Amino acid sequence: MKHKIFKTLFVVVVATMTFCAEAATETVNGIKWIYSVKNGKASLESGGYPTPAIPKSTSGAITIPSTLGGYPVTSIGGGAFFGCSSLTSVTIPNGVTAIGSHAFFDCSSLTSITIPDSITSIGDGAFMDCSSLMSVVMPDGVTSIANGAFYGCSSLKSVTIPNSVTSIKEGAFSRCSSLKSVTIPNSVTSIGEEAFIGCKSLTSVTIPNSVTSIGRAAFRGCMGLADSDGFIIIRGVLHGYCGVGGVVLIPESVTSIGWQAFYGCLSLTGVTISSSVTRIDNHAFSGCSSLMSYMIPDSVTNICDTAFRGCQGLADSDGFIIIRGVLYGYCGEGKEVLIPDSVTSIGGWAFSDCSSLTSVTIPNSVTSIGVGAFSRCKSLTSVTIPDSVMSIGRDAFEGCKRLADPDGFIIIRGVLYDYCGEGKEVLIPNSVTSIGDYAFSDCRSLTGVTIPNSVTSIGDSAFYACSSLMSVTIPDSVREIGSGAFEKCSSLTSVTIPGSVTDIRYGAFEKCGELTIYTDAGNSDRLRRKLEFAGANVKEIIEQGTGEQRVDEQRSRASYGWYYGFAVLILVGIFFWIVRRKKKRGIAWGTVPLGEK
Repeated sequence: MKHKIFKTLFVVVVATMTFCAEAATETVNGIKWIYSVKNGKASLESGGYPTPAIPKSTSGAITIPSTLGGYPVTSIGGGAFFGCSSLTSVTIPNGVTAIGSHAFFDCSSLTSITIPDSITSIGDGAFMDCSSLMSVVMPDGVTSIANGAFYGCSSLKSVTIPNSVTSIKEGAFSRCSSLKSVTIPNSVTSIGEEAFIGCKSLTSVTIPNSVTSIGRAAFRGCMGLADSDGFIIIRGVLHGYCGVGGVVLIPESVTSIGWQAFYGCLSLTGVTISSSVTRIDNHAFSGCSSLMSYMIPDSVTNICDTAFRGCQGLADSDGFIIIRGVLYGYCGEGKEVLIPDSVTSIGGWAFSDCSSLTSVTIPNSVTSIGVGAFSRCKSLTSVTIPDSVMSIGRDAFEGCKRLADPDGFIIIRGVLYDYCGEGKEVLIPNSVTSIGDYAFSDCRSLTGVTIPNSVTSIGDSAFYACSSLMSVTIPDSVREIGSGAFEKCSSLTSVTIPGSVTDIRYGAFEKCGELTIYTDAGNSDRLRRKLEFAGANVKEIIEQGTGEQRVDEQRSRASYGWYYGFAVLILVGIFFWIVRRKKKRGIAWGTVPLGEK
């Protein structure tokens, strides 16, 4: 799944790439190079998907020129060599400081690369799927090994990590199936999620005390690190299981069962958890369809929402998987479901994709409904939620189209969970008090939206990638705008944000158009700081007065207009009175009567 995500990000990055300056070309040693120049420095550039910086047919060993067009080469741009599958060796000259994201993506014949000491930055997925690359020595200037930097380098046997590195990011060495040993220096403080997942040949890893954070599934699938019983245990966390299955006794050295530790272990029939364990992470036993028995001690105080999802063997006669009052899944075939009183919480994704489910009655014993609990239940037409339910997770009813009203809104307890309509100009009903996470995400035909004064918050990614949305007026009732709420609304150029908005989360307006912001009088300085954090590209901020002031101003303008009109009428009347008087006295217009000099 992560592989697909990393590759998708690569295509998006390269497909939308633009040059900082006009692209130029120069032929050096028989190879035509594409580069751009900015501030007197050259950068190798992809010609845009699917054109790399050199002809794709280039083969063998190459050396990147130290100058192009008379300018020093200081960076290798994103995707510069992607898909150059015949390259076997690349030498990077001293003076280059940065290797961009996916720069050598899918250079499948590349066996060696010389990285100079001048390099300080290596981008996401820089060497992804370089399946012939056998060894890498990173220079001392590099401070971070980026997301997916060496993902899928299946021939990589050794890697030297310098003391300058402080973090190993998500998926950095994922699927490096030939990697045998890694020594992590004392400078490293964090190891990201899935950093070494699938490194099945890894038999030795040295983790210093400086490392204070190890992400989920960091060593999942590292079979060479497993003990004699098949457990992969690092610092008390059970990262994976490679044993024969059956009934398993988890050892006392384990304090936490990690994310997907037993995921899809079809041979597992029973599990006894030791009293040293305090936490069972999401998907720890998901898909263990043969699991029939378990023993969870009182020491376990935290069982995450999806820990036992898809464990059909644990279901009762009605198809409910209930552990400690939490409903983890439903394996029944009923269309009309009555959840039993023994349930206090409906776990994340518990009923997701139950396409035959038409109605659900939730008892008063339930206090919470987890993330995505009923997502994509496309036949669900009725759900009874008692007053005892105090929290409903995001996407809980996403894609439940038959719960939508005639206008396409899925509204439950004032929260707008999803929009299934096709309107371009949308008027949100007054019954809505909160716009939920992802409610309008990817509604690419949406050009305008009217938000009523009943709404107090706009959720995370609520209007994500609504690429046709051009303007938004946020009412005075709104207090909070969530993370990524309007991210990638590329046509958005006009936003009204009143002073009532006290919280604008990270990335709320990232990757929008050049924004003209309208706000209350005296609010521009405070708002500007918030918009910087929100990633907004602000063209200008125009103050209009507070909500009450705006009404007063409109009334004042109307009053002034009445007085002005009345004054004009008086002046016109005086003008015609003077003309008439002159005519009566026989005085030509523009002359002066005798005796009046």
